[in-house]
Amino acid sequence: MIKYVFIQNDPFFLPKVLDKYLREFADSTAGINIQGVNQGKRSVLQTAFDLYRVYGFRYFQWKVRRYAWFKLRAKLAELTGSTRQPYSVRSVARKYSVPVTESVNVNDEAFLAHLRSLDVELIVSISGTQLYRKKLRRQTPAGIINCHGALLPKYRGLMPSFWTLLNGETEGGISVHFVDRKLDSGPIVVQRRYRIHPHDTLEDIMARSKDLGAECLIEAVQRIEAGDPELLENEESQATSFSMPTPEDGKRFRASGRRFR
Repeated sequence: MIKYVFIQNDPFFLPKVLDKYLREFADSTAGINIQGVNQGKRSVLQTAFDLYRVYGFRYFQWKVRRYAWFKLRAKLAELTGSTRQPYSVRSVARKYSVPVTESVNVNDEAFLAHLRSLDVELIVSISGTQLYRKKLRRQTPAGIINCHGALLPKYRGLMPSFWTLLNGETEGGISVHFVDRKLDSGPIVVQRRYRIHPHDTLEDIMARSKDLGAECLIEAVQRIEAGDPELLENEESQATSFSMPTPEDGKRFRASGRRFR
């Protein structure tokens, strides 16, 4: 089954997720589309500003310094041709010789034609930041699956790790689901849980979520390739949805005793 990966251009956790995925499926992956780190319809700059207001100065500047350091290491690896460490999504793609597209609208006709020319049967979305519209879904025979960092149908939408911690949940999870016309509402292929401890930070939860997400994606693809996977209902009546946190939500997060890192 020919696959194509949609993935966010995040340097912190996603290169390792992609590395695990491509160890299993590089030979049947026709390409990787790298999408921006902006949330929803926001620009990258607006996303950064909104996150600054939520995170506060200390955590935000720490993330910015780490981002710069990861980008520098990725650039040095690119210059030297090193593929030993997964410093960026692009470097992981190069390691497995998988072609990359970047900064394109995946719903544009030119990109749809690109996918058709490769006979893409299944699209795997790893923290993708674009909406996948009807024409794209219809031309993908095996469908589009997305990895979401929560136990759907709860916590649909943006930044599920943040909301899971803020709301005092004692467990989190990963749901790999088919994409349909509504956000995070398609039937679930694989779902797994993990415990949340009182001392866990947002960084802890995001790392655990992404690591488990890689395992769930691999299992989901294997089930789809085997044919007719048993699906879990993503019940609309049980759904909760969340958007970008506000500065007040950030204050409540800190007041609850939770830490960002």
